[in-house]
Amino acid sequence: MDYKKIEKENILLKKKLEVAKLWMEKEVKNQIKIISKNKISNSVWEEKNTFFSENIDEIVKGSVASFFWELILLNTPDFVVENMVSAELQFYHLRQNKSLDGLWVITSYQKSLDYIIENYITKWFRKFANKSWQNYLRKNDPLEKTLNMVVNKGYILWVSRLYHLLSLLKFDKEYYDYVSCFRYYLDKNTYIKEVLLSDDFFYLLWDLVKLEVFWRKRHIGKISYDETKKSREILVWWLKNHKSIIFMLIEMNQVDI
Repeated sequence: MDYKKIEKENILLKKKLEVAKLWMEKEVKNQIKIISKNKISNSVWEEKNTFFSENIDEIVKGSVASFFWELILLNTPDFVVENMVSAELQFYHLRQNKSLDGLWVITSYQKSLDYIIENYITKWFRKFANKSWQNYLRKNDPLEKTLNMVVNKGYILWVSRLYHLLSLLKFDKEYYDYVSCFRYYLDKNTYIKEVLLSDDFFYLLWDLVKLEVFWRKRHIGKISYDETKKSREILVWWLKNHKSIIFMLIEMNQVDI
């Protein structure tokens, strides 16, 4: 083994990582500035002064960037980072006026979560199912119908359906062809299986489903401050605890170096 060559490669890699990290932080900061201007464009002058005097854009930028470890930040899709930044800025305003609707905070976080589930889990299951010839509906079952649409029509897998799917597997309940195919898919991708069926992830997902903020309460048009706060805790845990849904999914897909 050529240790000198490996050492040189490690030094080069560290330099590239530092450059990439600085670039990512710059991109996050630029995105925050764009979002910040949009969020306050219709505000009164006093609100603008308060917003910028508190340097909330810098605070949010630092919080989002520090939430991720270096490698995970570099591997986190821009779309996810942008929507997390948007959600945090919206939550800042919601804390200033708790009577406001938390819908926009939830919507931004839902966009991030839907994107992660689709790109880290569902699209690879879709390919696996087609390769395994599991693309035909054989059972008149709500979850089977959903998975059939996911595989054949490119539908996203809703959070509530993902929970239902995982609960059948975790507790070894009765299930049918598409769920069985998903089980085989997880068996082939143990790094996904270990996260999705872990108690940490599974029960956080259950807590999120019980809140109903992604479907029923979102559609009736009002999400309270307390419901928004609780959802944020589950999804990112105040950007301080890595035992949160979004972080665990992002970490699951990180590129090992």
